[in-house]
Amino acid sequence: MDRTFRTLTAFFALAGFAAVQASPDLSSQADAAQQRGEMFVAGSDGRRFLPAELRFAAKLASPEISKFAAPAVDAIADFSGQLKAQGVSLVLLPVPPKALFAGESLGVSPEQRQQMQAGWKTIMEELAARGVVVEDLSEVFAGAQDDPYCRRDTHWSGRGIALAADVVSSALAKSEGLQVGPVAGLWKMQKIQGDLGGDPEEVSLRFPGIPADPAAARNHPVLLLGDSHLLVFNAGGDLHAAGAGLADQLASALGAMPEVIAVRGSGATSARMNLARRARGEPGYLASKKVVVWCFAGRDFTEADAWKKIPILRPAPAH
Repeated sequence: MDRTFRTLTAFFALAGFAAVQASPDLSSQADAAQQRGEMFVAGSDGRRFLPAELRFAAKLASPEISKFAAPAVDAIADFSGQLKAQGVSLVLLPVPPKALFAGESLGVSPEQRQQMQAGWKTIMEELAARGVVVEDLSEVFAGAQDDPYCRRDTHWSGRGIALAADVVSSALAKSEGLQVGPVAGLWKMQKIQGDLGGDPEEVSLRFPGIPADPAAARNHPVLLLGDSHLLVFNAGGDLHAAGAGLADQLASALGAMPEVIAVRGSGATSARMNLARRARGEPGYLASKKVVVWCFAGRDFTEADAWKKIPILRPAPAH
């Protein structure tokens, strides 16, 4: 009787987990979109999702998420340790996937969403256990009154940036020697054409009006490192606007524009390589920094091409 009960219990537990995984199969949706030659997966409410994001979301719901994310956790912990050895603090700011909050548009069940949320928390906890300071946006995004993501673009919205700026400002306020105030600016509506195609959409953007000063930013004690989440609404052109990005919001809080080293595409390895080139080419460069805020799309935890450990400074010659 006991053996039969245990067998049935295990069977129904596995069946329940399989149902969570199969309803829907986000990886299959991503594969199907790419087979059709489409760079997006369309949701039922007009939202569009990047296929790589859905593959990451599917892995978040897997019991093997720790294994999938291990290379990223190792590289990030190594980077944090290198900065700490130079007297610089790291604040990690991964941007959670849109599918974690708008999955109902794809048919994601409440159970599957819980699995995905648990997977995200697992990564955050494993980073914290390795001594990495992580600012987890998932809770503030979950409680947001306005959509923190663009509907037909791969990036966060102006409201998402504002929430992130509040979180980062609070983190920076804990750093000795930094004067951090509130973020202020004028909100304006702007129509954009998202990078996932479809109809244009209107987004609300906050423009603090702090002028850029590249020379001063180079010596600013705060460095923003990462991917195009740092460029959207900041760099202009195909990134929609200038003056309303994360750097602009933090400039309002800090009183001056922080330095930005950002790349298009994955912010996993190439952004750190750019920082290493600068640090190696300019002796004393890192001495001007107090905090590095590393911001990248959360999907990179498992979907980046590679997570390599990058020596920031040249190794000392062997004697």
